[in-house]
Amino acid sequence: MAISWPELSTAHIEEKAASFRLDAIQTLGLEAGGPVPVEQIAEIYLGYELDFVEQDESLPSDVIGGIDFDNKTIIVNSSIESHLGRYSFTIAHEIAHHVLHREIFMESRTDDKIMCRGGKSRPIEEMQADRFAEALLMPKELVITTSHSIQTARPMFHKGRIALASKVIKASGLSNVSVTAMAMRLQHLNLSTRSGWFGNYIRWALKRIGRKLNKKGYL
Repeated sequence: MAISWPELSTAHIEEKAASFRLDAIQTLGLEAGGPVPVEQIAEIYLGYELDFVEQDESLPSDVIGGIDFDNKTIIVNSSIESHLGRYSFTIAHEIAHHVLHREIFMESRTDDKIMCRGGKSRPIEEMQADRFAEALLMPKELVITTSHSIQTARPMFHKGRIALASKVIKASGLSNVSVTAMAMRLQHLNLSTRSGWFGNYIRWALKRIGRKLNKKGYL
């Protein structure tokens, strides 16, 4: 019987990813900033083993990653190991399944032993894991502030988004994400259009001012 996955709002996924990242970084005794260390989070913080496998009969050709909850193993298609952005996103995606879906998957106990990432279809649980991975690797506030600091010119065009994504990666220090992933993150945060970028910045600035006024007792 197919598992009935719950609907999760984007806001909920963003909050889960942010709190998870903060707790993981603090527990590992690492400083915030720079690329999010998804390997350390998976292996040390969560206690998973990374298993690199060849693309053969044991791993379907369209599968690039998977997670075995019973054996606490994250399976990675060895063909992507040298592609840092895709590799990091795959690890983050499997971490997302641990955070968002493990309990339901274990309780359902279907014939499937492993949750896999790959294929052309994108069921709800895979889309949720992608959004979590995106939020985990590319912190929302950092991406917004960095994109604002860059005087972007032509965000409506694909080349403009890619150029902006590349600049955001370099300026933010998030060196383990791909340009494609960052471009998607900017789009999801409504930062890849001039109006969206400006509106997000105004909202962020007002929120920041409000926090400062509240801290000083003016609110």
